[in-house]
Amino acid sequence: MFTTSVAVLALSLSLVVPQSQEARAEAERLAKSGDHAEALKRFQAIVAANPGDVEARLWIGRLHMEMGEPSRAAAVFESIVATQPQNVDALVGLGRALTASGRMDEAADALNRAEAVAKDRVDVLTAQGRLHQAGGRSTLALAYYGRALALEPGNAELQTLADKVRAARAHRLEADYDFQHFNTERDDTHTGSFELNAHLTDAFRVFVEAQTHRAFDQFDNRAGGGIEWLPLHNLWIRAGALFGGDNIELPSTDLFGSIVHHGKRAHIGFDLRFVDYDGIDFWVGGPTFAYDFTDRSTGYFEYHRGRTGSDFANSSTNDSVTVGFKSRLGQRGSGMIEYRHGVDRLDWLTLDRLAFPDANTISFGAGYDVTPFVTLGGRYDYSSRDEDITVQRASARLIFRF
Repeated sequence: MFTTSVAVLALSLSLVVPQSQEARAEAERLAKSGDHAEALKRFQAIVAANPGDVEARLWIGRLHMEMGEPSRAAAVFESIVATQPQNVDALVGLGRALTASGRMDEAADALNRAEAVAKDRVDVLTAQGRLHQAGGRSTLALAYYGRALALEPGNAELQTLADKVRAARAHRLEADYDFQHFNTERDDTHTGSFELNAHLTDAFRVFVEAQTHRAFDQFDNRAGGGIEWLPLHNLWIRAGALFGGDNIELPSTDLFGSIVHHGKRAHIGFDLRFVDYDGIDFWVGGPTFAYDFTDRSTGYFEYHRGRTGSDFANSSTNDSVTVGFKSRLGQRGSGMIEYRHGVDRLDWLTLDRLAFPDANTISFGAGYDVTPFVTLGGRYDYSSRDEDITVQRASARLIFRF
């Protein structure tokens, strides 16, 4: 009887183990093929049958990350670390999930523990790089990516991450050209803008800008500069001023500032601008909101309230609303579409725009990263104003990072 029982048990194990291995292999195949929801179900079934299967639980955490559920992923990895405090895979997964959730201090603790155990593992170094990149510490991020690339010099994903950080922290030169055509007898206009933006520290940049505008057979010129400041990893501030001389269309004084708080997906900000012409001044400000639908697509909304004051007329107010969508296209491209009701192009105010506070403007744009450090872009605007006036604008942009 005893011999028979042992034989039955051995036969049962010989059937169960291959079936378990087959189930795991199929779940992993589904995960790697991109069928994350089905793979998650399979791994959850494996864990339900064997709660001590740590590798299956790790897969569950990874799949939650792939499915955009970092909070659930963090809970899974935390449960593993609670019983295996030196499990590097769980610590790395926990660090990445906490980074994606915006819990930077906790993420740093998990990844520092992982690095203490396995300082030369590529996934540990990469996760540390991602953490410092998300926290605005680009110098540290590059140091970690550099260590990881030294171990795996052919890792294309790592090289892309490192190039992205290098490009973001580099000095950059931006050159813009705008051509405007009116359906009236007014001459076409040409505008060139040049900005040199310099990286001083990971939290502080300065920029200088110059602009020339040709209208009515005269060149208007102005120049100035300002700062960009990152006092917190998720708070960005930009402020500056431009000044001109005896201009016709460009203001003699242009003061501007923006502040943006970056959340996990939502980005909330506020803009304020003041421009002064000879006898006319214009204040405008209001909130901005952007939302990342995915890692590659963003919708945005802006509302601005403006007030025009004049030495020779009563003051007036106006409202401007902007709705737009932008997205990455492939590995290097980008595109945007935008509708605006109100004063056209607050970032480049000319005197004629203030006379048409109820303009309707539709815009299309595209960009292409020739390399991570060189970007080409173009934009087309069609603006319909009162009195049957229309304006068509074509713009070109070059961004060179060095």
